[in-house]
Amino acid sequence: MNNIERFKDNGDGTLLDNETGLVWCRKDSWQIEQDWLDFQEAMSFVDEMNKKDFLGFHDWRIPERDEIEKLYCTASVNQARSNQEIYLDPLFEPGCGNGSWCLPFDQQAAFYFSYVTGESQTFDQDFSQGYVRLVRLYPD
Repeated sequence: MNNIERFKDNGDGTLLDNETGLVWCRKDSWQIEQDWLDFQEAMSFVDEMNKKDFLGFHDWRIPERDEIEKLYCTASVNQARSNQEIYLDPLFEPGCGNGSWCLPFDQQAAFYFSYVTGESQTFDQDFSQGYVRLVRLYPD
């Protein structure tokens, strides 16, 4: 499946990933809150978005590491904040952060995925310059 067919803009602020069946928010936490998040703040952000029925949904979550790694595509160039080049489908709104917190996590650290390098690495949960991209399962 080529990348053009991979994502469908649902017209409601979300994108359907036809490859995985996941629904991604077009914006990330930076675009919504205009602030960086450490891991605990990212978890709270997800809870708050669910309480608000953000975009009409209340089942948003932090992506799993393998899920967010599948978004990385060197054939797709997008612009992160500060005009940084990232490899994320252009249907995702430009101006986002250059990565996202993802699961799993433990008491000290959590994974952080980079749209620049395509790699996940562990950061201390109190690393304060992070972002999160909301994801949900597509209802059958």
